[in-house]
Amino acid sequence: MKKSLLLLFSAMFLVVFNSNAQFEIKASVGTNISSFSSTPDGSSYSGKAGYQFGGGVLIGNKFYVEPGVQFVRSTGEITENSTSFEFDQNFVKIPVYAGYHLLGAEEKPFALRVFAGPTVSIAGKIAKGEDQIGKDDINKAIWAVDGGLGVDIFFFFIEANYEYAFNDHFVSEANNAKHGAFIINAGIHIDF
Repeated sequence: MKKSLLLLFSAMFLVVFNSNAQFEIKASVGTNISSFSSTPDGSSYSGKAGYQFGGGVLIGNKFYVEPGVQFVRSTGEITENSTSFEFDQNFVKIPVYAGYHLLGAEEKPFALRVFAGPTVSIAGKIAKGEDQIGKDDINKAIWAVDGGLGVDIFFFFIEANYEYAFNDHFVSEANNAKHGAFIINAGIHIDF
């Protein structure tokens, strides 16, 4: 499945690239609130506001492809048997979105667009909670799908999207929790 998604988005990238595509460089910062689909019995997870920053390249006009990279901090609190600890984790997230401008287009002063696509998040440092959960307890790559809505006003943009993982977040088979996150990004884009 991973190879099929990669081939599909590679083909879309080539089609858009070869059709006199316009380019747009994007830089963004934002916030996220993470969640898990389930937790082991006797435990719960409460997501807190995390953050991310990064950039991407939007290629195309009405239809577009947008590969990018983001550095993400996911923040939350895990409660097990009435004992709580903070669980903060870093990721490098690599999304490849396909999108469509519902109103306007890249060169217009206002645009409304939808986008979706696969992402992979490479697990990084556990900032807090090292005594309870270490980096070896997390899958090295979290495969997910993102979908959302973006608004462009002149050279500013704001995006809201939701991410849902396909594979388990933790290595342990006893904990088959899948990661999800609500994400809001804002930033600037430069058209070429």
